[in-house]
Amino acid sequence: MDSFDIYAIVSEMQDMVGGWVGKAYQNGDEVIIKVRKEGNKSLFIKNGRWIFLSSRIKTSESHPPAFAMALRKYTNNKKIQSISQKGFDRIVVITLSNSYSIVVELFADGNITLVDAEGNIVIPLKFQSWSHREIRPGRKYLPPPPRTNPFDLDFQSFYGMLKESEKDVIRTLVMDVNLPGKWGEEICSSAGIDKNTVSGEVGTGEAEKLYGAMESVLAMFREGKFEPVIVADKEGIYLDVLPFPVGGYDDCNVIKFGTFSDALDEFFSKSFRGKEEIASSNEMERLLRQMEQQKEAIKNFERDAEKRKSEGDAIYANYSACEKMIDGAREKEGLDEKLVKSYSYPNLVLALPYGGGEVEVTLDVRKSVSQNANAKYEAGKKALEKVEGARRAMEKTALKLEGLKTKSAPDSVSKEKKPAKRFWFENYRWFISSDGNLVIGGKDAASNEKVVKKYLKTGDKYVHADVHGAPSCVVKATDAEGGNLDISEKTLEEACQFALSYSKAWNQFSSGTAYWVNPEQVSKTPESGEYLPRGAFVVRGKRNYVKCNIEIGIGKVGVGGCEKVMGGAPSAVKSQSEQWVVVERGEEDKNKMAKYLAKRFGAGVEEMQRVIPPGGVKIKEEHT
Repeated sequence: MDSFDIYAIVSEMQDMVGGWVGKAYQNGDEVIIKVRKEGNKSLFIKNGRWIFLSSRIKTSESHPPAFAMALRKYTNNKKIQSISQKGFDRIVVITLSNSYSIVVELFADGNITLVDAEGNIVIPLKFQSWSHREIRPGRKYLPPPPRTNPFDLDFQSFYGMLKESEKDVIRTLVMDVNLPGKWGEEICSSAGIDKNTVSGEVGTGEAEKLYGAMESVLAMFREGKFEPVIVADKEGIYLDVLPFPVGGYDDCNVIKFGTFSDALDEFFSKSFRGKEEIASSNEMERLLRQMEQQKEAIKNFERDAEKRKSEGDAIYANYSACEKMIDGAREKEGLDEKLVKSYSYPNLVLALPYGGGEVEVTLDVRKSVSQNANAKYEAGKKALEKVEGARRAMEKTALKLEGLKTKSAPDSVSKEKKPAKRFWFENYRWFISSDGNLVIGGKDAASNEKVVKKYLKTGDKYVHADVHGAPSCVVKATDAEGGNLDISEKTLEEACQFALSYSKAWNQFSSGTAYWVNPEQVSKTPESGEYLPRGAFVVRGKRNYVKCNIEIGIGKVGVGGCEKVMGGAPSAVKSQSEQWVVVERGEEDKNKMAKYLAKRFGAGVEEMQRVIPPGGVKIKEEHT
């Protein structure tokens, strides 16, 4: 989409202002945001390329990645306050009632960024860095330097650009005036000016014609009376989608649409989704052919392995005869014509009786009988190794084929999940707070020691409960992917509840207290005459106590594009999970509960065992 396309779609999307944001969905670089206003609508964003309202794009019901989860957390049930284009750049800004914004960049590699009320980045679709700006959580969102807005140009400014340019007219219109190429050509054509004319040679009269033609185009957009069309060739192949018809397509078919979104939806679905399906179909056919070739190769290797073994066995079964034949071939006499089929030095072909029939064997007369037999066995082993290699290759082909089938299946049917990536913090107890901070805690004395010594840094917080065996916890001033993030009071409260609930207090109380301190208050140096056991630390100075209920939330969350089972403060789990339970101290065996929850969540029993606190449990709340 060019800048005029974005101008048109933003004008059209003003009907969505006042609507309520629903769930966000994500499939790779495609994001769909549901909007409720006079019915349900789907805002479709293809990162860096497209934005429009769609009635064709389907949403996936699988667990959403981290970016979609963040959108749900901060934008769900928020009212759309405004939708605007930033200047005449390919940037769309959607501002919500909580003063958060969704910034959609539709140029170069693109990005979709959630920005908070202070202009700080909450989460981007992808991290990016340039010399003048950085797209990462916690950073200020800075747009790229603005380009010329043709809507703001008066004639003198326009004429000055022409006179100062050393380029031809069309390149000046595109690069300096910032007009999309096809519209620059339309303006040149309407003005009757050769687009290849050197800009500096354009006189005042010609410049006035160009400016007038540009103003006529701009007026159509200012008025907002769009006439959306798709241009197709004689065979019906779509060539372009436009908010207004332009010249240059005189011999083509023009298909009219009621809205620009409808035209974009049709064009994208047929021109891009269709091409993807064709490419997928072709790739599927190629993989099927490859799999058949691999099956045939396996059969051939297996036959060859069996043949080589039979040859080796036949040689040993006819050892004396083979020895005489080799000696005879060397002496060029005494060859048994009944056994010999052919001889061309050094290859002696024999028909040896074996297993109730004959086995044709080629002997190398330069070798002994044993050496010839062993060579056959070695050849058989190599053939079997090729069988294993071909099978592994076929398994990879089958995985690729399955991936294509899953990708091409309807989203409502597809339930395949991304293979689980293991993160470093999974070696400890961990959770992501409601505000996105990573919190980690030890599982035993050794990991308590490691958590503090290795991961407690300046800006982080140390959390502990005054209970024997309680984990040492670190609240990171970052998110799970390392992006800087301030630590809020809510995060500290959740971390205290986490530290207390995974302590021995679980089996004794229904509530208790934990505390947090700064890193410089935590030391491994005991008081004089005292001894600190492994995993224990001295805390000096004021402790900030928090009273908490002893309970743990368990749910599936998106972390770094992967789906993980997380155990943590119930408020944190509820804010990030669609399916969750809250457990408290009870009589149910932990392992039985793990099996029950694994079945309910479609997860592994071991995953559940890792997040359920030690001791008896019962379900307090559930949303599954």
